[in-house]
Amino acid sequence: METIQATIRSLGITGRYKGYRYIVHALELTVARNDRLEAVVKEIYMETADHFGCSWITVERNIRTVVSHAWQVNPGLLREMAGYPLNYNPEPSEFIEIVAMYIINSNQEQQRGL
Repeated sequence: METIQATIRSLGITGRYKGYRYIVHALELTVARNDRLEAVVKEIYMETADHFGCSWITVERNIRTVVSHAWQVNPGLLREMAGYPLNYNPEPSEFIEIVAMYIINSNQEQQRGL
C-alpha cells in the first residue's frame, strides 16, 4: 500500500481528493489480481463501492476526477508509466491499468535486484 500511495502522490493525487481512497483501494485490488481488469466495473468499481458504502458510479466519477488532476499535474510521468504514447487524459480504467502495471513491474524489478 505504501508503494501505491507514493506512486499516486507523485502524480499529484493526495488525500484532499475524495477519489484518493477509492483509487488506492482500486489499485490494491488490481495489483493483487490484475485479471480484475477484464471486468473493471464488477471487480474493481463495485468492490471498491461495497468497501466504502457507495455506488460504483460514485467511485468511477471520483476516480475520473483524480485521473484528470494527475494528467494536469504530471502528464510526463504518466506517459513514462504507460510505456506507450499517451497524448490524452486516460479513462479511469486505463489509468488503473497503467499505474497497477507500473507498480507490479517496479516490484518485480526490486525483487530481482535491478
